[in-house]
Amino acid sequence: MAIVKDVAKQRGFDDPALYLGQLKTLPKGTRPVRLIGEGSANAVFELKFPETCRHASEFNGLLLRVAKVTSTDSSLAYDYLVQQKFHLQSIVPILGEDAVRQELVVLHESDIVHHLNEYLRSINGSRKKKFQGTFVINTNWGFFVEDMRPRNADDDFLVEFKPKWLLQSPSAPDNAIRCRQCAMELRNLLTDPVSYKGLPLDKPCPLVLGNPHAPEKVASPSRIAHQLAGDELPPDYQEALREVAGHRAIAALKHQQARLDKQGPLHAPFGDPDFSLAMTLRDCTCFARIPRRQAHGGCRSPVRICFGDLDWKNPAAKATRWRHAEEELIAGGYYTADWILANQALYHPPTLCLLEWTERKSTKEVDIIALETKRDTTGTVPRSDGIRKLYTQRADLDTLNPILEKFGKEPAGTQPDDVRNPFRNCVDT
Repeated sequence: MAIVKDVAKQRGFDDPALYLGQLKTLPKGTRPVRLIGEGSANAVFELKFPETCRHASEFNGLLLRVAKVTSTDSSLAYDYLVQQKFHLQSIVPILGEDAVRQELVVLHESDIVHHLNEYLRSINGSRKKKFQGTFVINTNWGFFVEDMRPRNADDDFLVEFKPKWLLQSPSAPDNAIRCRQCAMELRNLLTDPVSYKGLPLDKPCPLVLGNPHAPEKVASPSRIAHQLAGDELPPDYQEALREVAGHRAIAALKHQQARLDKQGPLHAPFGDPDFSLAMTLRDCTCFARIPRRQAHGGCRSPVRICFGDLDWKNPAAKATRWRHAEEELIAGGYYTADWILANQALYHPPTLCLLEWTERKSTKEVDIIALETKRDTTGTVPRSDGIRKLYTQRADLDTLNPILEKFGKEPAGTQPDDVRNPFRNCVDT
């Protein structure tokens, strides 16, 4: 342990105890028993500790979170000490108890990384395709994170989702009819429909979270509970999910996002620590543990919400990508397109954003995303009057055609007079 703290001092931690606390050491003989979840950068495991471990009770309710190999560029390597310092100095002061509890754990001499990777190889075929063949990086460190899963499935159930951008991007176009996340979902569908799962309208629009005035169709509770998709939610579950959407913690997260970024990706200065922190808060995961109603009609206990995956994002490595993503959303028309043109027909973009329900003046000038294949060029674009802007892009129409079919609408004349989507016109305005 003295060696570990010496390393911390060499890395610039003047008072290692302040950031490292009372470090736990993973006992040799610890083995993974379940992959709880993984992304491109990290994986989370449930562990089984050796029967000879006298301090196993110290690890109750904790999961191991470790970084994966993501790049051969050593400058981008995951730095546990920096991440823990960021967690304690930047995340905890603004989110407090709403942040998932996280502490460093020493893996040195536990041989756990070898066993984690052997386990990942053994289940490789059942992992998401994009993560298959990725493994944990060799490290002496890891994080113990609070296990938000219910202790008893009869008492609670867990809902996980990413709140994303709870306010519109400050650098989005003034005439945007989609928020940042709904625009990104539309972009992901049109550019890679083979990999895209579901439809953008099935995923939550972040602008409805913490917004009690959002129309019911847009704010449907089932949009934040993917594991319940397709099920008819009992009324008490719907009530609990509305409680999640309007929870105090969501409002606090929204406030911090607004406070930290007033310029957006196009205009934020490179290296701005506040903007980098805002982007961390826009990429976190919300864990909502929802108590089931008591068997004999008792009142439901309050929903417990915590935010995890709150890693520091290096602006030197990320800023260009953040700016490029915003530029792509604007240049591709994903923020502003009223229609999608494909196969000589107009389709309503299959999104369900709060901004699409917001009353706006009817206009004959519309934005259109025109899709074409590599074989064909778009020679079927309606005549130019009535089109404010045309965005042309190549697409996999063979895959998109059946997806877009139910959103089709033949134009009356050249363009419809009302650009508001008729699938959404039942809202009271």
